[in-house]
Amino acid sequence: VVSPARGEGRSYLAANLAVVFSQLGEHTLLIDADMRNPRQHALFSLENRSGLSSILAGRGEGSNIRRIPSFMDLSILPAGPQPPNPQELLGRPLFAKLLDELAGEFNVVIIDTPATADYADARTIAVRASGALLLARKNETRVAAFHELVKNLVHAGVVVVGSVLNEPP
Repeated sequence: VVSPARGEGRSYLAANLAVVFSQLGEHTLLIDADMRNPRQHALFSLENRSGLSSILAGRGEGSNIRRIPSFMDLSILPAGPQPPNPQELLGRPLFAKLLDELAGEFNVVIIDTPATADYADARTIAVRASGALLLARKNETRVAAFHELVKNLVHAGVVVVGSVLNEPP
């Protein structure tokens, strides 16, 4: 799940999609790959002492994935401790290998990303995931920024699977 700017609702959309897929009986994993401003651990009341950053830094393993008991088939991989170099960790071959392994274990894998305007992390993640769901916030997301995001992702070989227009409450 990607969007141009902060505050557009990526984390909430990713969490809600993961819950819905799990309620539909899909074995679902939600990965918080926003290692700069992680949110999923807070949304699901989990600790964030270890997670994706730990795995990619070689200090963790799949045991960092936490099952959410209140949902039938939902698991979360929190972002983990904030590393000094998130882009470097996401660019490692280990991240692509991890995604391949997790795709074999789960029916649905949803990845929460940081804003694309701030960092290149989301593009790296989308390339590794090979697909992206784009998010825009009504009356806030700049059309030019959204078009630029689409152009950059398509140029990088990412399949844009759809888009969502989020309306603030």
